[in-house]
This record gives sequence, structure tokens and C-alpha cells, in this order.
Amino acid sequence: MKPIYIEVVTPMLSSEEISSWRYSFILSYWGLKSKYRNACISEYPDDWKWAVDYLSQWLQEISSLYRHRIQIQVINALSPLGLWKQIRYRLFRFPAFIVDKKRTYIGWDPQQLEALIDERIHQDR
Repeated sequence: MKPIYIEVVTPMLSSEEISSWRYSFILSYWGLKSKYRNACISEYPDDWKWAVDYLSQWLQEISSLYRHRIQIQVINALSPLGLWKQIRYRLFRFPAFIVDKKRTYIGWDPQQLEALIDERIHQDR
């Protein structure tokens, strides 16, 4: 059975990397690179950080529940690919899930997403 392909379109927390390899190397050498990255991420609002943590845990649960039956790709909503997915599938809120490039679900209800996955699994039988 071919795995069900799930694309997750959501904004991601990011930090701007220092572009010069010399400065990056120096920060890494002194152990400051991870502190810099953590300082950047700590600037985000708490509800954003909560949403990213919750989504991460949710995707881990779905991965363990369906194991080899699904393949998940997380797409940054602000990337060119993420913007294309928003236009193509008319995604106006996040997180947005695209199941096998056919069905979409937008929201935070695990049961609804699992129902879509189960429906897709039963179609393959």
C-alpha cells in the first residue's frame, strides 16, 4: 500500500542566521549560536510558541498512530511553496492539512483529520 501523503501548511518560528561564515563559526566556537537562536525564538508571542509545540506533538501522535501508512511534510506558510499551496488549495487559516493532494482540513481537531486519513485508507482497500 502506498503511504498517504499529508502536507501541513503552517507558519513556522524562525530566526535569522548570521550570514557570514566567520561570525557564525566564532559564535559556534564560543557556544553562542544556540543562545542567539533561542533568544530570537523567545521573542515570539507565547500563543505562537504554544501552537508550534501543540502541532509538533499532534504530528508525532499521528505519526505513531499511522506509522508506515502516512508520510508527512511540513511546509512553512511564508515560503514560496507555502504561498503556492495557500493559493492552490484556498487555505486562509492555519494549520492546514492537505491529504493526498485531494482533500483539505483546516483547524485543530485531531479527530477530523484522523477521519480524513481513515477515509483515505478505506478507499485504498
